[in-house]
Amino acid sequence: TQVFQLLEVLYSEFDSEARKQGVFKVETNGDNYVAVVGLPDPRYDHALVMAQFAQRCLGRFRDLMKELELSLGPGTAKLGMRIGMHSGPVTAGVLRGERQRFQLFGDTISTARQLESTGVRNMVQISQETAELLKTAGLINTLSPREEVISVTGKGQLQTYWLHTNFPTKNTDVSFYDTDTFFEVGKASTPTIYEMQPSLHEAPKTARRNFLSDMKSLRAKSLKGEREKKELTPWTSWHSWSSISVANDSTEEELERLITWNASVLETHLQKILSQRKESKRTRRNSKTLSLVSTPPIPYIDELSEAVAMPSFNRDAVNRIMNQGYKMTPLPEKVRTELHNYVTRIAALYRGVNFHNFEHASHVTMSANKLMNKVCSPMLFNGNKKNEKKENKGGNTTKAQEADFFFSTYGIGLDPLAQFAIVFAALIHDVDHTGIPNFELIKENADLGSQYKNRTVAEQNSIHIALSILMEPKFENLRLCIYTDEESKQRFRQLLINVVVATDIADRDRMGKEKARWERAFADVSSSEELWQNKSDEELAQIDVSLKATLVLEQIMLASDVAHTMQHWLTFVKWNEKLFRELWAAYSSGRGTIDPRINWYQGQISFYDGYIIPLAKKLKECGVFGSAGEEYLSFALKNREEWTEKGEEISAQFIQSITMSGA
Repeated sequence: TQVFQLLEVLYSEFDSEARKQGVFKVETNGDNYVAVVGLPDPRYDHALVMAQFAQRCLGRFRDLMKELELSLGPGTAKLGMRIGMHSGPVTAGVLRGERQRFQLFGDTISTARQLESTGVRNMVQISQETAELLKTAGLINTLSPREEVISVTGKGQLQTYWLHTNFPTKNTDVSFYDTDTFFEVGKASTPTIYEMQPSLHEAPKTARRNFLSDMKSLRAKSLKGEREKKELTPWTSWHSWSSISVANDSTEEELERLITWNASVLETHLQKILSQRKESKRTRRNSKTLSLVSTPPIPYIDELSEAVAMPSFNRDAVNRIMNQGYKMTPLPEKVRTELHNYVTRIAALYRGVNFHNFEHASHVTMSANKLMNKVCSPMLFNGNKKNEKKENKGGNTTKAQEADFFFSTYGIGLDPLAQFAIVFAALIHDVDHTGIPNFELIKENADLGSQYKNRTVAEQNSIHIALSILMEPKFENLRLCIYTDEESKQRFRQLLINVVVATDIADRDRMGKEKARWERAFADVSSSEELWQNKSDEELAQIDVSLKATLVLEQIMLASDVAHTMQHWLTFVKWNEKLFRELWAAYSSGRGTIDPRINWYQGQISFYDGYIIPLAKKLKECGVFGSAGEEYLSFALKNREEWTEKGEEISAQFIQSITMSGA
C-alpha cells in the first residue's frame, strides 16, 4: 500500500512537470515512468527540454522523499531513481486488443531502457547521441563521460555520459562516478525517462538559460537545507558524530536525518498530549510538585504491572476525537529544542554493533509508529460494523460507533500518553546494547547483574539510561510536556518499563506468564462486543480495558522489535545478515556461546514457526490493527517460505562473507 501511495504521489508530480515542459508521457509500468519529447509534434529543442525535465524530476523526487519521510519512515529519504536518456528515431502506435494503449517501439526505446538499467542512483545517464546534441546547445560543462563503457544489447560496448544535476564540488572526497559511495542501487526505485528524436541543430538561448538556471537553483536550495540542518542541531558543535552508530556505511548527513526524523515522530505524539490537555482543561502544574531527582539503578522488573491503568470511557472525548480529531498545538520552541537534544543524546549512546544500533532503533520506532497510527485511526471503526454502516445525518458518529472505537482499541486510541510512551520506548529500548546476550553480560559484570537481579539486564540498563537522562534539569520543559503530575508520570514510567522488558524474549519465565495473560484476556474476542453494546455511559465507564490495552501495547513493541521479519524480503535479508554478523562478532571474540555458522538456516525457520508467525497471528486476531495485522502475517508467511527455498544459499553467503573479510 505504501509503495502504491508513494508512486502515485511521485508520478503525479512528474505529470505536472511534463505538462509545464511540453513533455509527452507515454506510460508508467510499475516503478518505471516513460516520457518523450518530439511526439506527437516534432521539436528541434527536444534534447534540452528532456534534460531540463529530467533535472526537475530528480530535484522534485529528492524533495518528495524528504517530505514523505515522516509518514512513510526514515528509509524513504534513502530511496533513489535512475534516469536514462537517448535520442533517435522511434516507431509509435496503438496496439489493438482488450487493453489498447499507445506504445513506442524500436532500437531507441530499447537503448534508453538499458541506459536506465545500467545507471547509478540519482544520476542521469545519457547516450553519445544525446550528449552531442547537448554539446551543440552549449551545455558541454554539464556533461562528464562515464569512466567505464556499458554493454548494450545489439550495440555492444558504448561510451555514455552523466548529465550533472547534483553538482559535486572539485574538493569533494567522493568520486562522482564511484557507485560505492551511494546507497545500494538494488533498493532504488527506477522511474525511467526516455527521450527520442533524431536531430537538434541549434537550441534557443532561452532554453539553455532556463536549464542552467534550474540547476543553480537546485544547488542553492541544497546548500540552504544544509545550513538549516546545522542551525537545528546545536549539539553537533560539541560532539563528534563518529561516536554514534547507525550503520557501518552511514554518513554524517544520514545520522542527522535519522535524529531529526525520530524527533519529528515524537513531536507529533507530544502535540496530541498537549491538545488533549488543553481540551480537558487540565492545567500545567508547578514543576516543584514533581519528583525531579533521578533514582539509582533498581530492578525495574519489580515494577512490572499486570495491567497498566488506562483511562475509562469518556463520551465527550471519544466524540471529539472521532469527529474533529486532535487540534494539534505547536510545541514551544524550548520543548522542541530539548526533544531534539534528547534524541541526539540517546543516539550518541548507541554502540557500533551490527544489529542493535541506532538504525535498528529508528526502524523499530517507524514500525511502532505505523502500528500505533493504525490503532488510532477512527476510520477503522467508524461505520465498519454490520449493524452500524450509516452515520448520523449531520455527519457525526453514533453512540454505538463511539463505543466501538474506544473498546475496539481498548482505550489506546484516546490515550496520547500511551501512544507517546510506546514510540519513546521504541527509540530507547536498545540504547547502550553491547551486542552480546544477557547471560554473557551477567557473567562479565557481576555488579550489573546483581543490580537487576540477573534478569533482563540489557533492557533494564536501557530503561535506566533513558529515564536518567530525561530527569536531567536541562530537559525540564520536555518532561512537563509529557506529564504534569505524579499520576501521569508514574503511568508513563510503568508503560515504558512494561514494553521494554517485554522485548527480552529469551526470558522463558516471563514469556510463559505473558502467554497466560494473553489467553486470559483474549479467550473469546468474537464475543467481546457484548461487553459494551447497549449500555449506558455510566456502565461503559465502569468497564476496565487496562489488561487488554497493556497486552496490545506490549505486542506493538514486540512486533516492532522484529518488524524486519514481517516486511519485504530484502528488508528481512538485510537485517538477518546484520544479526548474523553481530552474533559472530560476539562468538569470535569469546563473548558468546552461539556460533551462527552452525544451523543458521534451520534456526531461522524455527524462529518463524515458534515465534514470528504466532506473533503475527496475534496482531491479526486481536482485531486492533486493521489491515496491518493481515499485512504482517502475510509477509511473515511469505518470508518463511522464501527462506525455506533460498535460506541455505544465503546462509552460505553470510559464512563466506565473514570468512573472506575476517570479521
